[in-house]
Amino acid sequence: MSTAFQTVFDNATTISINKKRKVSQTSSRTGVIKTTSLGGQLWEFEATLPDGPRYSDYRQLIEAMEVLDRTQQGTIQITQPYITGYQGNLQNISSGTVTYTVGNSVAITSGLGGISSGYKFRAGDVVQLGSSGSVYSVAQDVAYDTNAITFNRPIKESPGTYSLIVGPAVTWRVVCVQYPEYKIFGYDQISWSGPFIFSEVA
Repeated sequence: MSTAFQTVFDNATTISINKKRKVSQTSSRTGVIKTTSLGGQLWEFEATLPDGPRYSDYRQLIEAMEVLDRTQQGTIQITQPYITGYQGNLQNISSGTVTYTVGNSVAITSGLGGISSGYKFRAGDVVQLGSSGSVYSVAQDVAYDTNAITFNRPIKESPGTYSLIVGPAVTWRVVCVQYPEYKIFGYDQISWSGPFIFSEVA
């Protein structure tokens, strides 16, 4: 179930998503570049609210968000279909289960079949392992006759079998790491000093 932060994503004029690895790079005198992973690969979101809406419409939202502040985690969904919409050809994606053993891939166990062409998943689809699990993006297309899904990062869950949540139904657990100031101007209008920045809870 989403929290007060959800309204930020529902009304944002811009949303930026960063899920790249954290790395450190050094360059030698001869120009050789060395790259080292710093560990961790979390989702980060930057969302900007519009300036000009009525402050009176935001008062209750602001209060609920300030309770969470930058210390408590909340949950959000990105429901815009052009961002998280399912791209494959399966007719029923709500009853699938997968099994995880090790690494960054899972095996489809049941419920994700019934097509003889096309794709079960396309690169960029977002999936969640169980209702309280982490969210991953599909790293490469999964053809209709393939039962392995490769994700964008190592899987954080313990080995086992999980239900698969797909597309706009996935839920991220996040903390707000940058909370902008707001200003009331004109008559009952609100503006923000910058974007909200959220980081996935590890």
